[in-house]
Amino acid sequence: MRQAFALPDPHPMAEAVRNLIEQRRHFTGSASQLLELLQPFVTCQTPKGLSQQLRSCMLTLADSGIELKFRRLGGGAKIIELSDDPCDASCEKVPPDASQNPDPPPQPTETEQLTVP
Repeated sequence: MRQAFALPDPHPMAEAVRNLIEQRRHFTGSASQLLELLQPFVTCQTPKGLSQQLRSCMLTLADSGIELKFRRLGGGAKIIELSDDPCDASCEKVPPDASQNPDPPPQPTETEQLTVP
């Protein structure tokens, strides 16, 4: 029963990225550049392998408050963005289309009778 509720061991990639972001707060660059920064803490040896491992632990990173984005620039260059998300999963985020009025809508003051035909 304890094993079912025990937290899994953190993914080594997530730990390495978390340590990097604690030091830098933000990274933007290629998978090759990121691989150099994370060595020897990651098991992958190629930029493609690094990207695949990042994708596999994307939710773990998000739960840790780390935002991960993959982008392609105009010339075809692939960029990875990592940043410290100050509002992680435990923080309430207000949707951009949410009303700015914090007051709840007015409630009816009279009760209505429903007639059933």
